[in-house]
Amino acid sequence: MVSSLTHWFTSPRHPLPGLKSGQTVLIMYPGGTLLLNDQIQELIELVSNTTEAYTTVLFLSPEPGQPLEIVAHQSLSPNIDVGVRINSGEGLVGWVHKNRKPVNIEKFGHDTRRLLFYRTDEAIKSFMAVPLPELEGVLAVDSKQRYVFTDKNQKILFQFAKALETALLQSRKLNQGERREDAMNYLSDLEAALYHRDASGKHLENALSLLRTYFKVAACFITGLHPENRDYYQVLAYDADRECLLARDHFNTGQGLMGWILREKKSLNLERVRFDTDKSFIFYPTEPLSHVTSFAGLPLIWGRRLQGALCLAGIEPMKIDDITARVLEMSADRLAATLEMEGLFRQASDISRLDSQTGLPHRLEFCRRVTRRLNSSINTLSLICIKLDLEPLIIEVGQETADKVLKKAAQELIAQTEEDTELGHLTYGVFGLALPDRTESETESIIQTLVECLEKLDADLAGKRPRLAVQTFHAPYPANARRAEDLINRGLLSFQPQTPRSL
Repeated sequence: MVSSLTHWFTSPRHPLPGLKSGQTVLIMYPGGTLLLNDQIQELIELVSNTTEAYTTVLFLSPEPGQPLEIVAHQSLSPNIDVGVRINSGEGLVGWVHKNRKPVNIEKFGHDTRRLLFYRTDEAIKSFMAVPLPELEGVLAVDSKQRYVFTDKNQKILFQFAKALETALLQSRKLNQGERREDAMNYLSDLEAALYHRDASGKHLENALSLLRTYFKVAACFITGLHPENRDYYQVLAYDADRECLLARDHFNTGQGLMGWILREKKSLNLERVRFDTDKSFIFYPTEPLSHVTSFAGLPLIWGRRLQGALCLAGIEPMKIDDITARVLEMSADRLAATLEMEGLFRQASDISRLDSQTGLPHRLEFCRRVTRRLNSSINTLSLICIKLDLEPLIIEVGQETADKVLKKAAQELIAQTEEDTELGHLTYGVFGLALPDRTESETESIIQTLVECLEKLDADLAGKRPRLAVQTFHAPYPANARRAEDLINRGLLSFQPQTPRSL
């Protein structure tokens, strides 16, 4: 997950494209971000003035083994290639970096484009460069004057390089302390946002808003695997700098970068990527994210169980150093724990709403659902109570067998009932069905179908033919009662003991 950062800076006299006068500029390198203050800039200018240089350039390598980049320069030339990347050993600058030795070219009789940081030939007469070993860098100066750099000039340049290196290292230490403090404040705010759980998921949105601000990205998404089919996932919450409505909320794990993270359970960091093609997308090809150009995604794993994934999408190249990577990992761990807790809350809610034997709503929950129906705009509602007399079955073959028959009966009823029907388990062996807007003949037909379905239950166990009695009760609303509880009570009181019949 950890990758390098692009580290660059330019003199106010020759700003990089896109930078405005007075804009705060950062120089970044391994271990932290450094705010280039006036002291650093004064040192660069002092090098130029003391050596009477045409150009002074400071190179640093973002990470050991990576190419050198221009992070600061002062020049009279408008043709400095500030985006150049010089490999170790490449050209004179690369040679100084690789060998940790200075060079002093008394008579530079070559095209200055061979120095790699000029776009055109500037007729340079002499060139000198010294290494900054602790920062994986090089300080270089050149001149258009006809005199050559002396040994004294080289010693002076060495001293300036050492001063720059010391100042940068000290600033890095201060900066790392500030960054750690910022990270602690952010993680504290994240914990507070997730602690105040909201049933609507607002706490997840608040957490993503903190993430987006801290990591300075365009959008953040958190996804969770579907609780029943783990080949699919859904977007649980997002925060973005612009409206980002997705076409749907469920997606297949076989598609997109998000699907890859969930399948492979691995992190993915793309510093530069285009999302305007059919091959590169986060969720689906026509998603409203063509404006982002970088991506970072982490699987959310808690207790060795994959919960979902976190995605950050940026407009600028997303480059993550050690501190940023660690904070991102800690954020992902906290979000994974939150999703685990969300799952436990759902399970607890299901336990409180559903009967453990049948998986159907118990009496209280069934009554709540019927009450919502009665409070809606429906004209009529029919309550059907179906009782299975399981007592003889318990006596003959035992409670365990009777429970299996009860579960099978519940499954048959679920399969036979229509989508607009409320189904519940009111008490042991008694099911309730609430059907809105049915005629009397339609209701009787449904009752007959359900009774026939239950009478066909295969209860032939251990060579015995258990006896099972089926009774029904029908109470229409509003003729028989005004409240859901009244309808249920009438149904339960209507059942009379009867002689069981063999099925």
